[in-house]
Amino acid sequence: MQVIPVILAGGIGERFWPMSRSASPKQLHAIGSDKSMLEETILRVESFCSDSVKPVLITGAGIAEKVAETLGGINDKIEIIAEPAGKNTAPAIAIAAAMLKHRHDDAVMVVVSADHAITPTAEFAKAVDTAVNTAKTHGGLVVFGIKPSRPETGYGYIELGGKIQAGATGECAAFEVKRFVEKPNAENAEKFMSSGNFLWNSGMFVWTASAILEEFRQHMPDLYGQAMDAAKKDFSQEAINEFYSVCRKESIDFGIMEKAGRVSAVRGDFFWDDLGSWESLSRVHGSNDSGTTVTGPLIYESGCTDSLIVNKSARTLAAVGLQNVAVIAVDDALLVIDRSRLPDLKKYLSEIKDSKNFSDELF
Repeated sequence: MQVIPVILAGGIGERFWPMSRSASPKQLHAIGSDKSMLEETILRVESFCSDSVKPVLITGAGIAEKVAETLGGINDKIEIIAEPAGKNTAPAIAIAAAMLKHRHDDAVMVVVSADHAITPTAEFAKAVDTAVNTAKTHGGLVVFGIKPSRPETGYGYIELGGKIQAGATGECAAFEVKRFVEKPNAENAEKFMSSGNFLWNSGMFVWTASAILEEFRQHMPDLYGQAMDAAKKDFSQEAINEFYSVCRKESIDFGIMEKAGRVSAVRGDFFWDDLGSWESLSRVHGSNDSGTTVTGPLIYESGCTDSLIVNKSARTLAAVGLQNVAVIAVDDALLVIDRSRLPDLKKYLSEIKDSKNFSDELF
């Protein structure tokens, strides 16, 4: 049975404004390394993609051409599904599963996101191998869980049941999933971390195409039927457009994972971070002794504490004596914000747009 990666690369990434915009979303930018997040993801999945098949990349129709152009020589090695409208993760996974079942009889899908930081790749590959074996031998659905390194309130959690399969190392193992837990408050996040029996829900999954389609048939029958209709038209762009025009917006977690009967979790021994906002750079790049993260060229920093200094521009950036401030510079815009207000960046961005004082190209 072939193993085929499915890469979710939709969304704009507004919490990375002013760098990330509708015409140039975050997955096309280098954030955690010197390559774009999308390039990093494609190189990562090549290690376990079966020979003679292509990874499937799902992205917005408005940027699909730019994605292919950005990938250069890589783009002939992937198959792109261009979404005419963002409908969250459940429709994207349903249409990909239907396509793989239709074209390959069946396949093991490894569903990953284009905006995750994962190192080292070798340890991730071990976890994928464990998850693929679990999906083949135990059936059902498999989710990658991450051992918490902090009491994070921004992630969902997985409560583990019994161990069902040893992996390549002591850390890499598969467990039954007892339940999924929504993003907790600070008190519960502390309890989850100290218990040792909870993992972060990474939003990465492994299953056979037939297994996830059966879950869609049971729990989201309308979406299942719509995907099957697209299969009858061999997934032409017209069929995909029609699928997205009628399907409802839903996440895979709420639509399927929280309702499915047989779910396993693989705990891998690798670093993982959801690169969801500027704040994540402090976890990827680390901080100095004053708690300040500095990343990018042409930066002079002196006497700053608990701050975030990022230069994505060709200008020189000098930051002196700042306390708990984020400074983000790109070629045509500068964001300076109290670091504690970064979680509300989308709200401020909406207010900036509504002011009508700035070019649409900024957004």
